[in-house]
Amino acid sequence: MLLRIEELMTTGVIALKEGDTVGQADEQMSAADIRHLPVVDAHHHVVGIVSNRDLVRALATSKGKQVRITEVMTREVLTVRGETPAYRAAELMIDRKIGSLPVVGDDGVMIGIVTETDFLAVAHKALHGRTGAGLLSA
Repeated sequence: MLLRIEELMTTGVIALKEGDTVGQADEQMSAADIRHLPVVDAHHHVVGIVSNRDLVRALATSKGKQVRITEVMTREVLTVRGETPAYRAAELMIDRKIGSLPVVGDDGVMIGIVTETDFLAVAHKALHGRTGAGLLSA
């Protein structure tokens, strides 16, 4: 049985809106101790993504925290579906050198996110000899 993204992804994702600022994004990332924030439109469709590196670059400018998130976000965002095999998502992340993939439903609405940390957790458990259904349990 192949591990699917829906078994790895984090739900209840913190997301930014297009009108948010770098300062707001920085506060959200710091408070939640995360490194990636999807940007969604009014219909919860992913329109961009911001990494902690994007924020560091933006905060180094004179306008810093007032810069609109749309000015620093990556607009061409790769997404996956919940039923995507985990190995395919890992291949995408490795090939494109990205640290996260928003997960969308059939309607294009964001339902979660999968990050490199999620894959490291699976690898850690596998290296401890846990396989199958026990791979995702504590």
